[in-house]
Amino acid sequence: MAAVPFDRSVLKVNQSILMVVIVVGYVIGFAYPEAAYVLLALAVMMLAAVASPSLNLPRILYVRLLRPSGIVKPRVVQEDPAPHRFAQLLGGVFLAAASVFVVTGVLLVAWVLAWIVVALAFLNFAFNICVGCIMYAQLVRVGVLPLSRATAR
Repeated sequence: MAAVPFDRSVLKVNQSILMVVIVVGYVIGFAYPEAAYVLLALAVMMLAAVASPSLNLPRILYVRLLRPSGIVKPRVVQEDPAPHRFAQLLGGVFLAAASVFVVTGVLLVAWVLAWIVVALAFLNFAFNICVGCIMYAQLVRVGVLPLSRATAR
């Protein structure tokens, strides 16, 4: 897909929400193990955002509140958003897997998966290192993923 205007601030808002909610859920989980169910909510949030921008709750928060109020400034770049959607899909899949472990009562595995998501979100938030984007580029390079939607048809 060709480069299009892409606001990286939406990514930063999403990463912030993920990191804060997972860390707070983990801490609260020491007293209330049911707090691990927050991972299910985050999985739904991430996967819905991949399915449609209109369902992307961090984007809605950014567009309707954070950007208009000046709390978060736009960082628009010319870039293909596909690698970022792929990275978000991976995060959603990790959180969905974590949710399965929450439901089955295997909280240790659930939190390990969630902390992997936190670590990867932090890398992207703090250092602009998007591991999912790197994976996407490698999968395109070896021919597993198409470079654009046109070649996918």
